[in-house]
Amino acid sequence: MSDRTAGERLPAWVPAMWAAVLFAALLTPASPAHASHPNPSSTRHLHTMHYASSGTAAGANDEQFCVESKDTAKVSHSSARAFVKQTLTEMGAGKVWDGLGNWRIDLWATASNCTSYPASTRNTIEIEVHYGWDWSSRCGGSVGYYNCVVHDNAVWDAAHGHYDSQWAYVYLVFSSGGRLDTVGRAFINHEFGHVFGLTDDNGVCNPPSLMHSTIVGYSCNNWPNWYPSPSDFQSVVNVMA
Repeated sequence: MSDRTAGERLPAWVPAMWAAVLFAALLTPASPAHASHPNPSSTRHLHTMHYASSGTAAGANDEQFCVESKDTAKVSHSSARAFVKQTLTEMGAGKVWDGLGNWRIDLWATASNCTSYPASTRNTIEIEVHYGWDWSSRCGGSVGYYNCVVHDNAVWDAAHGHYDSQWAYVYLVFSSGGRLDTVGRAFINHEFGHVFGLTDDNGVCNPPSLMHSTIVGYSCNNWPNWYPSPSDFQSVVNVMA
């Protein structure tokens, strides 16, 4: 297992490689069958989401996440953390990823920002959320434009016969995903759809999905809400199977 330093989890070349793969995928039309459906690559979802949680506190099969701001004068660590936590876990039934699949997704926010932890502790955190002005070195595209997700450290899942990923990194730019408003919530949920194995827009609008909605910059207006659609939730449950 690769170790994380206090500043970065990954070797410098890893995010660039995965981001390049992600950017290429965004430019390649998918088949209609993949609209709001599982990504064909098993390494594009988290290992823990296949397994039941402890149900009481963050444990081995839960999804812990930490939140970090690259510019705390713009958005503080604590404000970003509170907003992500609220979006993912506190907005009510049918609007949050938390609890999906009989709690195979069980999201727990850490108490502090990501880089505050020593490598041994940080290695146990499944998801990192990073706010910043620009992630083009990670996500590709124009400066300050793209949000993205990077998965890392493929692990063999014998029960499901595939490799999936131990860690995921969510990169949010202040201009869209890093906004502390409804648009920001939509991008957070969209990117967490990627964390849990969903694909992006392919020009097919049915079933309705946050993954190809106008609220996150895609072409379909039949799901204008900031939270995942029923088909998004079902698609992630399908990934868990």
